[in-house]
Amino acid sequence: MAKIKGIKKLNKAVSAQLAPFGISKAICTDEYSYIFTDEKVTYKLTENTLPDLWFTEFIKERFNYTVKHSFIISLLHERGHHITDDSIDDVIYEFCKTEKERIETAMENATEEEAKKLEWQYFNLPDEIMATQWAVNYAKKHPKKIKKMWNELVKELQAFYKKNLDELG
Repeated sequence: MAKIKGIKKLNKAVSAQLAPFGISKAICTDEYSYIFTDEKVTYKLTENTLPDLWFTEFIKERFNYTVKHSFIISLLHERGHHITDDSIDDVIYEFCKTEKERIETAMENATEEEAKKLEWQYFNLPDEIMATQWAVNYAKKHPKKIKKMWNELVKELQAFYKKNLDELG
């Protein structure tokens, strides 16, 4: 496999968009996550997996918000963990951690229907629902900022894909 070109530049662009939110760095990996210890966000480049689609469906159903840019709402969701972390006490944190482990184990042999139910259980965990609520509220209150954020990031994403078309295609 050849080296992926432009990933540092893309990470820098995503980091720049998240810096005003108190996120120290964004790193491209194979999933979205918030790293509490050093206030970093990981993100992924694909948004076409069933869990991604279910997440936008969940947001529509639960918050009556149609996601226009799942990449942005996912980044904001991770930022939401940063904001809402202090609202989660140790007992709820441990409950969420245990439930996430249970869900992850159950997903290994789940049918698509079972997987969707498990994902929705995950989305409804207290720490996840609070992070999503924050992201949706922000997106609803700041549609112009979301559009600007997307317009700036899409340029970088397009440049990244153009550089790597042969490798990623």
